[in-house]
Amino acid sequence: MNFIKSKCVLSLFVLIIHTSVYASIADYNAPEILARANINDGYNIPPMSFLNNTSPVINNRGDVAFKIVAVEGENNQVLWVKTAEDTAGKIVYTAPEERFLTDPSLSDSGKIAFNLFDEGVTDGLFLYDTKTLEASQVLSPDNLPIQYYTYPQVLNNNHIYFRATDDNNDRIFFEWSGTKLNKILAEGVESLGIKSSYLFRPSVNEIGQIAFKARIGERGQWDESNPDSILMLTPSTDPKVPGMKVITIARDQDSDLHSKFISFGNSVSLSKHGMVAFMGVLVDSKKTIVISKDSVLTNIAIEGKNDISEIEMFAPKINDQGVVLFRAKDNSGKRGLYLADGTTVKRIIGEGDEIITDLGVGSILSNPNYPGFGGEVDMNDQGEIVFYCLIVSKDDKELGSAVYKIKPKN
Repeated sequence: MNFIKSKCVLSLFVLIIHTSVYASIADYNAPEILARANINDGYNIPPMSFLNNTSPVINNRGDVAFKIVAVEGENNQVLWVKTAEDTAGKIVYTAPEERFLTDPSLSDSGKIAFNLFDEGVTDGLFLYDTKTLEASQVLSPDNLPIQYYTYPQVLNNNHIYFRATDDNNDRIFFEWSGTKLNKILAEGVESLGIKSSYLFRPSVNEIGQIAFKARIGERGQWDESNPDSILMLTPSTDPKVPGMKVITIARDQDSDLHSKFISFGNSVSLSKHGMVAFMGVLVDSKKTIVISKDSVLTNIAIEGKNDISEIEMFAPKINDQGVVLFRAKDNSGKRGLYLADGTTVKRIIGEGDEIITDLGVGSILSNPNYPGFGGEVDMNDQGEIVFYCLIVSKDDKELGSAVYKIKPKN
């Protein structure tokens, strides 16, 4: 009897351990409104200001930043920031007239990287410091063969990674160290053993790894029939062989007939310790969210399961706990935000859900002809999520567009 009793206790202990390891997706508190833009009024944003498919970002301190496309009836684009210490967010930077802002990147040290541009014109890279409240130009296009700066990403060491387009219309990955501009990878030529016809948006982590989708081929071969790969560049650990090493995460069937993927989404996400999340299209045409960890691929969410009818074509976001945030539609066609970790898929919030606004109880717009969510979503390593949505009152009056932050329960 004692042996049986001990065995039962051991089995229970193993079950508890198993559950604690894999039940990693938390329950969430109600979303907190950070800002609302509308014609007649606003919250933490002046009236006559507009958000449009805004992609807010959040760092591991809980600071949030996003751009506003027009403010107080003027066409100037501005940068809005709320630090963890602020009770309310505010506009901290206004772009010059006839200049647009790229979506910002926000480091844990409170630096925000962005680019100013207009059609045919680029003004280089800029940094805004949330501690000194100052903006500075850190890289000028003068005397550089760069036509466009896109996707700037600032790290805690203040190095900025970005994709540039040069005078030949080729895309190149660069690192700006503060004193030196380092070319990492270029299209149209043999580079690190890769000959790519198109380099898509890169994702960079704090150890300098870079994950991205590449279309393989000669310059100008951009057609979807060309081979695609999900790749990661990782700094060499061998002092005798400095530089970057290329790791192939996944190939489509145009590259490898035995691949289970016929195509990939254009954007990937990279965690602090090298996990990669991406969207793949399987041979049955169903889309799936995939995690690559230690060169092992795992489908963590698939269309047709867990009340998901369609995974939307937006970049997933992975944190260092291996939890992935993504946008999808449920079986009734309503858009929502979902989390998945390989064991669980959980809907966090969606169209039609009740939500607290600065004007009382409202809901996220639910209209089959117009999306209630827009832009990309972001999540930090604590599981805090920021998103953009359209909101209405309880009696369906439009309240404008808003940015929300949602935290896991302790």
